[in-house]
Amino acid sequence: MNETQNNPVASPTPEAEAPQPPETPAEAGPTDELEKWKRLSRENEKRWKQASKELEGVRHAQMTDQERAIEAAKAEARKAALAEVGTSLAEAEIRAQAAAAGVSVPTDYLDLSRFVAEDGRADRERVTELIASLPKPEVQPEFPQLMGTGYHRAGGSDISSMDPNELADFIAGGSFI
Repeated sequence: MNETQNNPVASPTPEAEAPQPPETPAEAGPTDELEKWKRLSRENEKRWKQASKELEGVRHAQMTDQERAIEAAKAEARKAALAEVGTSLAEAEIRAQAAAAGVSVPTDYLDLSRFVAEDGRADRERVTELIASLPKPEVQPEFPQLMGTGYHRAGGSDISSMDPNELADFIAGGSFI
């Protein structure tokens, strides 16, 4: 008998070979190259997620009853901790999105538990819906902007000093004497 026939390592099978990425034409532009790498990245991410899921399943199958009870207790504690801070996270998300939109939201009167997702984090979609439903602030202020105190250049006056006599003459006659 031939030794290469009995040795499975010596003769590679077609299934054992790594899949080769499809060849791209030599005339591919930068956008084609970018799309190729994005596609490969998505495929690798899918494989990684699937492998992680399988690994977690194997780990869970090999756990003893005591280890399963510990994992269940950890999950329950995590859920309870997120439930405690979930409303604070929701309030922070509401305030952040309101500030970005230029509106104010009185969170004292809101049921913040409605804006907490099942995982205990802020539900961004519900917060976005709330912010979108609020009236937008007016672009123009209601009152005209008046010049307040401070240094302002007057338009068209030729006052060069703050001498009281010169100021009195300017006010009285509109010109210097």
